[in-house]
Amino acid sequence: MPAIRYPKTGLVIPSRVLRPLGDAVTVERWRDVVIIESPERRAARKRLAQLVRRLRKNRHSGDAPSFDDITAERDAVRQARARYR
Repeated sequence: MPAIRYPKTGLVIPSRVLRPLGDAVTVERWRDVVIIESPERRAARKRLAQLVRRLRKNRHSGDAPSFDDITAERDAVRQARARYR
């Protein structure tokens, strides 16, 4: 596989690196990071970030998700991953 290069003009990513992600690849740039992912991965990352924000925000109040909510989310992720194996 050809290497990803970083010349002075910018980042060069070969198509062979992106092809396994499928046709609808999203690319996001944050400060010093480039995130290249499929829509499914993006949705999972957003869902996880939302759950973490909810846990951090409500850790001292009674609004935190219950153990059953967390278990249900974990099981849904495991089931979705099992489809790809």
